[in-house]
Amino acid sequence: MIKFALVTMYPSGESSPFASGALGFDVSPIDCYELSDSALVPFSVLVMSSTVDQEHLSRIRDVVRRFLDAGKVVIFGGHLHRDWLPGAGHFKPVAPPSRTAYQVAEVAAHPVFEGVELGDMSTRRGVSGFFARGHHPVPEGAEVLVRLAGGEPTTYIDRMSTPGTILVHATGDLFAYSVGIEDSTASKIPEQLAAWAVGEAEALQSESGRSSSSPARIDEWAPILSTPSTGTGSGVAAVYGGSAHHYRALTTEKYATHLGGGLLYLPELPATDLTGYEAVIIPERIHRGLLTAAAPRILELLEAGGTVVSFSGGEPLPEFLPGVRWEHRPTNYWWWLEPGSSLGLSTPNPTHSFFEHLGVGDCSWHYHGVVQPPEGSQTLITLPTGEALVYVDKVSTPGTLVIATLDPMSHYGAYFMPATERFLDGFMPWIARFATDNSHTVRTNA
Repeated sequence: MIKFALVTMYPSGESSPFASGALGFDVSPIDCYELSDSALVPFSVLVMSSTVDQEHLSRIRDVVRRFLDAGKVVIFGGHLHRDWLPGAGHFKPVAPPSRTAYQVAEVAAHPVFEGVELGDMSTRRGVSGFFARGHHPVPEGAEVLVRLAGGEPTTYIDRMSTPGTILVHATGDLFAYSVGIEDSTASKIPEQLAAWAVGEAEALQSESGRSSSSPARIDEWAPILSTPSTGTGSGVAAVYGGSAHHYRALTTEKYATHLGGGLLYLPELPATDLTGYEAVIIPERIHRGLLTAAAPRILELLEAGGTVVSFSGGEPLPEFLPGVRWEHRPTNYWWWLEPGSSLGLSTPNPTHSFFEHLGVGDCSWHYHGVVQPPEGSQTLITLPTGEALVYVDKVSTPGTLVIATLDPMSHYGAYFMPATERFLDGFMPWIARFATDNSHTVRTNA
């Protein structure tokens, strides 16, 4: 039986039917940082998601290349921003974004999209952009499956660059595409993609691979950075997990200007002294094992009077953060489709400095779980039930914790959900000022 290796980055309670094995395929999760030639021996198909650490993949790109040279299949759905996938160029977003520009205009006759209507690919419950929000340059000789309204090739199959087969889709994880749209013809895509991958892998096995007519040369790729970290040792810094989403969110100029402390690459965090920083921001959807390994460093920062910000994107908040009690709640992504509907968010502390930069509406897109703020902390955003989504805790440690069950970095980084840009437009200048003022206050009183 053909075996799929699904590269994972963080735990989530909302896995897709494909990932859970419900579609009947042999799928095994494999940690991104455990990828190696020996670990991949049992597998014929390697699936990479949009949240994968591409800095790490660029360092082990020879492993990916040898997997393909062995006549196997690699499927990537996301935004490529580092060189690790043979033949593939970096993601180019649709500009300017619009409902019309995101429309799927052309689909080749292919088993992956058989019986799927263009309208169901173009919109999900009337919303455009779920399927693709840009493209990757197509290698010479590759087979283009889908194009957007402007002719952008969002999905292609490359059988030319290596003896194996590469399927690249710009933006989303096609294996999870059925979630929430079970009544749409687009819900066929995950199972049909998996079936195609099985057939492709079996054909490659019977052929013992194929020769590469235009091999992608690794030595033509950009040099590997000695370190992705740009930490300065002071100011406000952010943990960088290596994903394209994190990279865009943290390096966009209007946000990067508030990160005087630079970026701290997650695999290097356990060996990094954080006590000189005023604040460290931990984005959502980040590798839990590596973050936990850095727990002593993060706790040292709190003990030194610094500020730690932690977001959640469906995964539990870090258990090592003092006083943090997170509870899962099903995420309603579609509440706003009902006329006159609202999440009903409110604040019990409207005079907090947070609201000098943000309104409650700027925090309203969806949420991933709820938190129970420790006694004495300041709750900033609540549900109609009174359960908290955002709070500031100055009581559990000598420092400050800012906790939120929101996922702004992932959505803005993926060029999706305008509310998250409004949130970051206010949050980033606020946290820079708040952390600086708070740090000065703590150290003066110490």
